[in-house]
Amino acid sequence: MVASSDKIRFESRGGLSVQRFGSGRPVVFLHGWCLNRQLWMYAEEAIADEFEVITPDLAGFGRSDALAGPHTFERHAGDILGLLVEFDLNDAVLVGFAFGAAVAMTAAARDSSRLASIVSVGIPSAACSPYSKMAKAIRRDWPDFARRSAQALFANPQSAATIDWVESMFVGTRLPVALETLKQLEHFEPGSLAGRVPIRTLYVHADRDEVAPRRIGEACVAAAKNAQLSVVDNCGHLIVIDQKDSFNALLRQYLKSQ
Repeated sequence: MVASSDKIRFESRGGLSVQRFGSGRPVVFLHGWCLNRQLWMYAEEAIADEFEVITPDLAGFGRSDALAGPHTFERHAGDILGLLVEFDLNDAVLVGFAFGAAVAMTAAARDSSRLASIVSVGIPSAACSPYSKMAKAIRRDWPDFARRSAQALFANPQSAATIDWVESMFVGTRLPVALETLKQLEHFEPGSLAGRVPIRTLYVHADRDEVAPRRIGEACVAAAKNAQLSVVDNCGHLIVIDQKDSFNALLRQYLKSQ
């Protein structure tokens, strides 16, 4: 267990708010759409005894919310690649959830020289989710959309506190950033990008995920140079929370196999 006093938070040269702790091979966690680095708190603790944990808030989100746009996949990927250089991280593993998985893949396709592999968790596809229809509901009532989104991410019952916590991450995202990044998802198809990623990739999907069903991961594995698929049973889209023990065990096993 890593004590809270051992966790160091600071800003990168580019202004990203970053938490860093632990030692060993670097593992960089990238959160999903309208979430922030708090998403990874269970996964961080599960691996920090053997790995170095680096968890940024992407530009526009969390404590990096003051950073101006553009908030595109390319911009975020550039920020993460810059972070690897700034911290002099090599042989790193990028672990991304949904939007963060798209950022990880974009970064690796652009420059994988400091990367060992990717763990892509619940990567989305515009063909599988009605992103183009979501903007109207968001503009009509963003807090209500945030609440319904938080509830829809799980297949298993969660405490009211957990639902409130996830909801607070959503609604804490500024409306213009939520809409701008939604536009990125409206046109995102990971299949062609998967074929441009030259490093080992683990695609993780959930058996009960209606947002990013396993067929997306299957298509990515078929297109990729070096990839495999793992499916988490009895789980909804927010895999890293809905079945956190199973996910953390899977992640740890994969990292130790590198």
